[in-house]
Amino acid sequence: MADTMEQTKQTTDVVVYTNGSSLPSDKEIMDSMLQMRLQHAKKQDRDYSHLFRKKSRLELIRLSSVIVGIEFLYAAETAFVTPILLGIGLSHTFMTMVWAFSPVLGFFFAPMIASFSDTIRVQWGRRRPVLLALGLAMMTGMWILPHGKTIGVFFGDPDVPVDQMEGFRWSIPVTIIGLVLTDFDAETSNGIARAYFMDMCAPDDQSRVLTTAMFIGGLGGTAGYVLGAIDWSQTNLDILGSNEATVFMFVFIVMGVGLLITLTSYREVPLPLLERDPLLRPINSNAFEAEKSRQLAVYSISKDVIPEPIKPDQDAAVGIGDDDDEKPLRLRDFVRNIVHMPKSLFILYSTQFFSQLGYLSYCLYFTDFVGSEVFGGDVAGAPGSPELALYEEGVRYGCWGMAVFAVCSASYSAVIERLVKRFSARPVYMAGLLLFSLGMLLMGLVKEKFMIFIACPTVGIMYATMYSLPYLLISQYHSKNSFEVKDGKCVPNTTKRGFGADVSMMSCMLFLAQLIISLAIGSIIDAVETNVVVIFSASIFSLVAALTASQIVYMGL
Repeated sequence: MADTMEQTKQTTDVVVYTNGSSLPSDKEIMDSMLQMRLQHAKKQDRDYSHLFRKKSRLELIRLSSVIVGIEFLYAAETAFVTPILLGIGLSHTFMTMVWAFSPVLGFFFAPMIASFSDTIRVQWGRRRPVLLALGLAMMTGMWILPHGKTIGVFFGDPDVPVDQMEGFRWSIPVTIIGLVLTDFDAETSNGIARAYFMDMCAPDDQSRVLTTAMFIGGLGGTAGYVLGAIDWSQTNLDILGSNEATVFMFVFIVMGVGLLITLTSYREVPLPLLERDPLLRPINSNAFEAEKSRQLAVYSISKDVIPEPIKPDQDAAVGIGDDDDEKPLRLRDFVRNIVHMPKSLFILYSTQFFSQLGYLSYCLYFTDFVGSEVFGGDVAGAPGSPELALYEEGVRYGCWGMAVFAVCSASYSAVIERLVKRFSARPVYMAGLLLFSLGMLLMGLVKEKFMIFIACPTVGIMYATMYSLPYLLISQYHSKNSFEVKDGKCVPNTTKRGFGADVSMMSCMLFLAQLIISLAIGSIIDAVETNVVVIFSASIFSLVAALTASQIVYMGL
């Protein structure tokens, strides 16, 4: 603790610390624990000191680079998947049902994959092997998705316009496979990646790495939407095929580079070593309270002797030699944790669920909304017709609007941490959701080009909010080992929960929301013969999310 204490000899022979007291503050105790673990980690066969030191912004960018590729992919999916599916002859009803395949798989398998990532015992770590496998599958889907129609023609599909397509066509299952691979793996990777980021960071860096990921992810999304707004058929890159094929080629490259940078950024502690050596584990509330009790007891033993700077005893510092926080979470424990979920997590997941309902209503159909409602085009128009040309122009215009959304997301993520410190998490969380609700309402009422650039920034604010604060809250719950507050105090949790599994449930909320949107919205669009209904739905869902956010347990955040 010598690095964190300022000791002076007083006439009473008592040590005085930086907090003006003769006893160490919580921060000084935490700093001493981090310093001791830092030195211990350096002495291992492999250096793991990065787990306990503060990281620079550049190091956080390197750690979270894969998010650039994921957001780049989201941008391409948002802009082009709906036109791709409609372009192979699917109606809105069946097109939206196709979106249901990946959320069905994700809802059941994403938590299991995340729970599996808590238990992997290979030398390379727990999160990175899963992230690599998901990344490779995602990149395979990226190549298939924009070429589904071409692959179908290779297998014998007739090469005819959309209005002449009928019967079974190979292009449909091939395109669906590409969509499932990209969509399911992208969102599952998102949760696993964030768990990896927070595993690699000291407590003070966890909020910084989340906001950094949102910032660079926003830049990646911006680049993706800008690429989607360009008419590549008028450039030398038209040899790659359609606009969709060109954009997905760029996505493929960006994803590969981002994935490689993240996977080679910082090594993980293998689970067997983590189980054997408590000093390589993250500092949880049990370890902190044990060390705090030990130090306070030591410093209160005698006031007649000048105490020497005391180095935390390695065995006493952890005080939890039989702690099982890093032991594998069995499947039955995982299922039990879902069934007997703490109320605080249920409210947090509910908020994320309604937030995702609102966001997906917007993003899955936004370019289609702009092309058909704002520009008055028709995706089913004959090749070369004014209707189809207007629709394609509207899709590209919508990409510019979504680029604005991504820029605002990146910008807002850079200041959201300071806003939380200034105003606390509750008003910041609710404000982000309410602004999005208002923006969607205005865009649905005023279907003009200028309104797109007024409403889209509110999407960026909401997106940055729902992909940072919920994950930070889960980290807060686990670091305090508490999911409940009574009389202003945290109630210790007695049930073992996996951090990766709890984070992955956020992905499940996306999958569940996407499933509902996929099965319901398409039929509603066909029934009312206008897709403006999805914009109003986004407004309503976000309003409900803001109401549930008011009931979240914020743990003083």
